[in-house]
Amino acid sequence: MSTAPTISIRNARRLVDAALEHAENLGVNVGVAVVDQGGNVKALARMDGASFLQTTLATSKAVTAAGLGLPTDGLAQFLSGNPVLLAGLSTQPGIAVVPGGVPIVVDGVVVGAVGVAGGQGGEDEPIANAGLAALVGDTVAG
Repeated sequence: MSTAPTISIRNARRLVDAALEHAENLGVNVGVAVVDQGGNVKALARMDGASFLQTTLATSKAVTAAGLGLPTDGLAQFLSGNPVLLAGLSTQPGIAVVPGGVPIVVDGVVVGAVGVAGGQGGEDEPIANAGLAALVGDTVAG
């Protein structure tokens, strides 16, 4: 049995619910995925009206953020200065180099990530952060 910190299913669902509520308030139909530190899906939802592709892209964003330990927005900015690396990473299955993936960090350790897809004007990352805000002050593993 592993003792590494992770995000519980209960908190993954709370995060998804908070993200969906924020998206609804913005009038944006999105997909939201929460993964653990190994990139395994803990919770996944697609709003009515969101494309079926949104869950796949949201999951890729979450996996990328969990694997690299940084938001996909930061990755995209970093890669914009290195076209060769951008081209190489962009073609890798399951890697997303667009904003909307944010790691979940507890005591300096990445315990998972959230990914949001479906916004048209930069809403994905703020929606992901709204989901994370629902966990502030809580024990993520609890």
